Amino acid sequence: MPDYVPVLILMGLALAFAILVTLVTFVFGPKKPTPEKLAPYECGIEEIEPPRQRFPVKYLTTGMLFIIFDVEAAAILPLAILMRQLKVLGFVELLIFAVVLIVPFFYVWRKGAFTWE
Repeated sequence: MPDYVPVLILMGLALAFAILVTLVTFVFGPKKPTPEKLAPYECGIEEIEPPRQRFPVKYLTTGMLFIIFDVEAAAILPLAILMRQLKVLGFVELLIFAVVLIVPFFYVWRKGAFTWE
């Protein structure tokens, strides 16, 4: 347990800092709302439809796939650098990692998440 004390202290300080900054911003921040400031803004264009419309699932699926493959790229680089030291075990680990990420990719592809209408 003594090994975790610095981590717990750091977490407590981070939480206290986040709460303090939020409170200071709320108390001392400007409070002059105007219709222009309260208007929804997206990509610099006026809204076409009301903002209460549901997002298509394909949009969210594509976003999640982007995050998954971004993490894959960050995780494969160290594995590729250490491939000579890891030898066969590293290669098997790389194959398992790739299969775990490729199977959902093909599943989403078959479900039609990459076809836009």
